[in-house]
Amino acid sequence: MSGESVSEVVKKVIVVHVPVAFAFEVFTERMGQWWPETHHIGDTKFADILMDKRAGGRLYERNVNGKECPWGTILQWEPPRRVGFTWQLQPDWKFSEDLTKASEVEISFHEETAARTRVELVHRHLQRHGEGWEKLRIAVDSPGGWTAILERFAELANRG
Repeated sequence: MSGESVSEVVKKVIVVHVPVAFAFEVFTERMGQWWPETHHIGDTKFADILMDKRAGGRLYERNVNGKECPWGTILQWEPPRRVGFTWQLQPDWKFSEDLTKASEVEISFHEETAARTRVELVHRHLQRHGEGWEKLRIAVDSPGGWTAILERFAELANRG
C-alpha cells in the first residue's frame, strides 16, 4: 500500500468467537443473511448476495425478482484465510464495468485461538473511483458503512 494516503484506505477489524473456517464460510457463503437490506443497488430489495468461489468469479446481488446486479469480481479466493474483490460500485452506487474505476476490498481471517478469529477488512484504492470518491470513502467509513456491516456479520457468525 505504499504511496497511498490514509484517506484512500479504510480499515476495519472485528473479532468473532468462532473458528476461522466458520468465520470465512459465514462471510463468503451467507452474505445475504447478514448484509443490511437497505444496502442494495437493484430496483428492489435483494434476495441474496452471492460470491463465486474462485478468483475471477463474480460478486453480485440477486433481487427478489431473480435479476442479478453485479458488484465486483473476486480477486483472491484463499479459504479460510483471505478473500478479495473489486468494488465497482461508484459514488452514485451504480455499477461500472470500468476496472480503472474500481477500488478493492480484502478481508483476511486470523486465528487467535481455536474458537476466536480476528477479521480484518481493508478497502483500498478508493481514489480510483474518480470524481466523488471522497463521498464514497465517507460512506464506507461511516458508522453505517463497513462498521455496521461487519457488526451484522459478527452477530450472525457468533450465533453459529
